[in-house]
Amino acid sequence: MDDLGGLSVTVDRPAGVPRIAVQRLADVPDLGELARRSTADLAWLDSALPVDSPAAAARRAAWSVLAVPDGPFAACLRHEDRIAHVTVSGSAARWFGSSRVESRPAFAVLDELLRRTPTLDEPLPGCAFALGWVGFLGYELGREVDGPDRTADGHPDADLRFVDRAVLVHADGSSWAIALVDDDAPTASDANRAWLAEVRASATRDDVTVERPGLPAGDTVVVGRVLEARGRVRRVAHEHAVDVCRHEIREGNAFQVCLTTAFSVPDARPSRDGDRYLAEYRRVREGDPVPFGSYLRWGDLRIASRSPERFLRIDADGSVLAEPIKGTRPRHPDPVADAATRAELSDSAKDRAENVMIVDLLRNDLLRTARPGTVRVERLCDVETYASVHQLVSTVAGVLPEGTSRAEVVRAAFPPGSMTGAPKRSATAIADRLEAAPRGVYSGAIGYFSASGAVDLSVAIRTLVTVLHRDGRVRSRSLGAGGAVTWSSTAADEADEVETKTLSVLGGIGAVARW
Repeated sequence: MDDLGGLSVTVDRPAGVPRIAVQRLADVPDLGELARRSTADLAWLDSALPVDSPAAAARRAAWSVLAVPDGPFAACLRHEDRIAHVTVSGSAARWFGSSRVESRPAFAVLDELLRRTPTLDEPLPGCAFALGWVGFLGYELGREVDGPDRTADGHPDADLRFVDRAVLVHADGSSWAIALVDDDAPTASDANRAWLAEVRASATRDDVTVERPGLPAGDTVVVGRVLEARGRVRRVAHEHAVDVCRHEIREGNAFQVCLTTAFSVPDARPSRDGDRYLAEYRRVREGDPVPFGSYLRWGDLRIASRSPERFLRIDADGSVLAEPIKGTRPRHPDPVADAATRAELSDSAKDRAENVMIVDLLRNDLLRTARPGTVRVERLCDVETYASVHQLVSTVAGVLPEGTSRAEVVRAAFPPGSMTGAPKRSATAIADRLEAAPRGVYSGAIGYFSASGAVDLSVAIRTLVTVLHRDGRVRSRSLGAGGAVTWSSTAADEADEVETKTLSVLGGIGAVARW
């Protein structure tokens, strides 16, 4: 145990091996405010739940993480145009090797990097995040698993950073800062210990603690004309594509097709803060608590996600689960009408059929890597309620053999089945032909591969992706939305569902979908 004066720093592993130093914080920091004060790249994994959420959902939103990838042990995997760019700092070179460019599949490179990552104990009871690799895997990586042969447009297909510094906040209000230390790298370790002390000092300031509720400092909601997010296609074209999907289903080429589109979103309103996109995200999250919210400031990318859906969770002991969502209804301000809508969703034969199809698909995905006989459905078609929607959620679980590659488990289930349809290969081919454009980050996954062996990834839905030029001007800004088409779908209803799914993001920035 080291003493930095005041609160102690606990070292979880013996001296002489890489380990995590843990600094208890006296006050609960506002992670959004800490992010605002930084100009560096960062990932804010922002977890919360609606007030009336069931207790069973609490584990999903127990921890929020502000991950900082610019520490002395930094490394990066960026996969773009089918090329892997691995960038390694000097202090991390003995684990990950030298910086390099490789013409190899993303999941193969990720698997190698995860195997080289030093194993770290989980820093706190119930907290699976023990530093590690944080970032996103874009939908087009599905090409490595027999999916359509595309790459993302304007940004990488994957960008994962090795994070050696983070701030953790538990739902009960307790908080910690954690950092990697290694006796074989004393200079880097001293830098991380100094960072822990800085965080402890900054977290005691009144203007960075959660006792300051409300909007981000310096920002107000601008009331004025409603902004328009323009559809990539007209509504009538999307409805026609729905009917084509139904034709393919009738011909026996698929059981379900997840058909999506995208909306071009106006630039964020000016902010007195340096990162207008973070300020915008902080406004959106005020009225929309979700377990898998995230904000990534990753080079020229700004990714703002309000996802309620988990893709995969793998615990360090090898247990694995998926929690697909299929079936959505908008909330109503009238409590009686809202309750009726919730009940209608619960009883909907069509929506339950959509959900069951994806549950079956995910059972097959997990069976590729799980121990035989361990894959099971723990719950089926439960209704969960969020700020803007009711949704049907199921849970599929299994157990992995000891030593199973985490990258291979994710690869075997990628892209998330709730965003593909079934069977996956034919459904994604149909959707790709009709959409005629890459999805990018949307429909992929956001989260972490912990150095403990744990993994937690969300499905990148309700996700606004901003690509910037190097001078800060906007290159593109898009919000994807879609839904599952089955034989019983109607084109108008599917288009309405697309609009419903844009509400939680567009409504928060004063915009509406127009197509």
